[in-house]
Amino acid sequence: MRAATLAIAATLLVGCIAEEDKDKITNEQGVTVSDPTLALNGLWDGQFDQAGSLRVLIYNGNVYGLDESRGYYGTALLNNDNRTATLALTGYTLSQNDTAAKQYVADGLNQDYSLNGLLYTVEASPQLVGDFENATGTGSFVLTDDGTWPNNSALSLLAGKWTATGYEFYVEPLSSKASFKGISTDSSGCTFEGDITLLDKNDALYAVTLRERKNCPAFNETNASGYAVINSDGSLELYLRKDTDLLFMTFTAPVSSTPVETPTDTTDTTTDTTTL
Repeated sequence: MRAATLAIAATLLVGCIAEEDKDKITNEQGVTVSDPTLALNGLWDGQFDQAGSLRVLIYNGNVYGLDESRGYYGTALLNNDNRTATLALTGYTLSQNDTAAKQYVADGLNQDYSLNGLLYTVEASPQLVGDFENATGTGSFVLTDDGTWPNNSALSLLAGKWTATGYEFYVEPLSSKASFKGISTDSSGCTFEGDITLLDKNDALYAVTLRERKNCPAFNETNASGYAVINSDGSLELYLRKDTDLLFMTFTAPVSSTPVETPTDTTDTTTDTTTL
């Protein structure tokens, strides 16, 4: 009887452990992410040393970032006891910096950055405020949540031809994913294709698989992955990675194909035939 009881208890324990493992959230490195760290999920705008422009995506403990000279990738952790966030990033210099097309490739010389900041939620928009250091110096940073994260996601929202200077990005929603094809509008032959899938319909972020990108100025890779989001301006942002190479792209929303109904003229044109 005792042996049978122990066997049942062991089975239940294994089942509980399996269920706990199933519920665990891990980052791209396979490390379990604590629940407090999920509070950092979002799109953030800010600056290093109150200068320039820094765009950051944080999702489940991973960080993608872009400023005028570098792309950044790394991890984030939030200590809930003091609401302090620690970001361990590597910055890579931009080898493609096409500001007109809003396409940026970061795969050059690298430098490590360590950021330590307070998650400040007193104001309407949460902020990360703190200091950073790298091999060449120290400074401060401020990041502000742009409010995009709580927006719902749906494959139907991606449908259409998105555009950027010199590029077109076609998205076709299917039952469980959306397929995309990007092409250059010049004679360079740059093309890229892949799939977009939902992560959580209650959040703005999508998962992206880039099957192939070829004949482009940089980031000619296969089997890259990352994320996409429709930002607060209605544009589509993509954050992609293959090993230590990073690709950032932004496209303007498709022009609506819904016909505009011509207003009806309600002016009374009836002729007055009253006899005097």
